[in-house]
Amino acid sequence: MNRMNHMNTKKYFYHLSLALLLIVAISACNDDNPASVVIDDPDDETVVTITDQISQLEGPMRGVLLSGKTYELVGDLIIPEGEEIVLEPGVTIIAVGDGGDIGPEITVHGSFHSLGTRQNPNLLSVPANIRTHENRFAGLWGGIQGSETTASIVLKWTRMEYTGGEGGPGTPRAGRIRYGIWTLSDQTEVVIEDSWFYGSKDDFYRPVGGKLNIVRNIFEEMGEDGGDIINVKGGTVGNIAYNLVIGGATNAFKPSDDGESTIQSTIGIYNNTILNSGYRRAGLNRGANINFENGARGFAYNNILVNNKRGIRVLDDSDLSNIDIDYNLYYATHQEMADEFIPTDSEGSTLQVLGENNIFGNPGDYNPLFVNYDIDRYSMDDYNAGETQPLEMNIASPWNFRLQNGSPAIGAGRTNFEPVPVTFTLTGDAAPTIMQPSADLGAYPSNGGGLLLN
Repeated sequence: MNRMNHMNTKKYFYHLSLALLLIVAISACNDDNPASVVIDDPDDETVVTITDQISQLEGPMRGVLLSGKTYELVGDLIIPEGEEIVLEPGVTIIAVGDGGDIGPEITVHGSFHSLGTRQNPNLLSVPANIRTHENRFAGLWGGIQGSETTASIVLKWTRMEYTGGEGGPGTPRAGRIRYGIWTLSDQTEVVIEDSWFYGSKDDFYRPVGGKLNIVRNIFEEMGEDGGDIINVKGGTVGNIAYNLVIGGATNAFKPSDDGESTIQSTIGIYNNTILNSGYRRAGLNRGANINFENGARGFAYNNILVNNKRGIRVLDDSDLSNIDIDYNLYYATHQEMADEFIPTDSEGSTLQVLGENNIFGNPGDYNPLFVNYDIDRYSMDDYNAGETQPLEMNIASPWNFRLQNGSPAIGAGRTNFEPVPVTFTLTGDAAPTIMQPSADLGAYPSNGGGLLLN
């Protein structure tokens, strides 16, 4: 039996076993003592406990990945319900796969915690020889795919790159393009902090419900010719703050209440810096930085929006009575950009929730004065070049997006509000860092209390 057939056979029997156990559990609900049936037995021999000797990851596993060690993801790593895998600081996971056309993924029915540190970050990537600019939209591996039972996903001081591609048989997105991260329960807790993400074929993260705290991250060049960086669906509550987004295909952040959850999507979006986004998605039927739609509510304060295809967009099917857009700075190099500060296809609904303290004018007005970035360096032809956009347009390095003295973004923010309240059960190193707003706009306030990555 070749390796591919062997892997598929293992997956088949694993999922068959889960299905049989579920049938037994349902039948037991009619018994006098339903608690006697245990589905997630911690001593189940089908779940491998990671030891010091293990360096390859595949199949159902639990345990701790050790600091300083490199692991190969040779097939789909499956974390069963009730189990967890924790990455100590300085762990590298390289998705090498099994030689087939479908890259492996981390399938999380339980919990996955990557707990890097500033001194020892973690890396989730592919072999070094294929980490190229040409492969940024190739979808070389499947990222982190959750399910209805996922308890938590935590990424701290973690670099994750080159995600997407079609899901394999027996996986949550079998036969469909995978998102970099995907969660499916309004009870899943997701903490993403101080991390760096590069290259995704479609949406980077699609939460179909969940409790979110996404703060102090860098997102570079997400989406080939569509897709959002964080594409929120119904049942999702949380905050997105102090992030740097550069070169997104469509929206940076798109709150929607689409779906069947009884929990209304409520997202606080504040103190982010978003540049050069929206141009790889053809037409004007989508936003380009922040986009509220379909019953979602929340707010967008203190954001710096530079040379995006459109301004903040709020559709008329949003929860307009519970959305506030204010204290944001809009900048455009070209008239075509300034014409869409108020998106022309949603002008009435956007103006309905637009506060009086947003800062925008004509092209060239209100330059935020980044420390090291020529804000006017690109022509409209460069922006409209699709996948042939200049390489440096969509990457954060070597630029410095902190604010110079005299920036109109300094002291222009709103501070008399609270982040969206979210109840997390995560504790210790996995617990979220709740960020308060800053009087300086954008991800890099002058007091140094925002994004730490450069």
